[in-house]
Amino acid sequence: MATVHSLRTPVKHYAHYGDAEGIARLVPSGYVFTADATGERRLVAYTDVDLILHGRVEATPVDEEPLWKRLASPAYYNGTCGRDMVRGR
Repeated sequence: MATVHSLRTPVKHYAHYGDAEGIARLVPSGYVFTADATGERRLVAYTDVDLILHGRVEATPVDEEPLWKRLASPAYYNGTCGRDMVRGR
């Protein structure tokens, strides 16, 4: 009989389950969905159509600034993207 080994780094996805949003963590029997609002955990089967996976959660250091915040800052572009470049000049 085959042996199932757990992964060293758990695979996590941003997800929706019904109307709740949260994080779905891959486990051998399906996904463990943890809702953001209530913190409620629920074991969900692989074949459940109510679970929608949006994208993988990448492990990043806590002190690192998120990419969306860096891109929103005008200082990030440092003068490399002006009106003339957008027009194709």
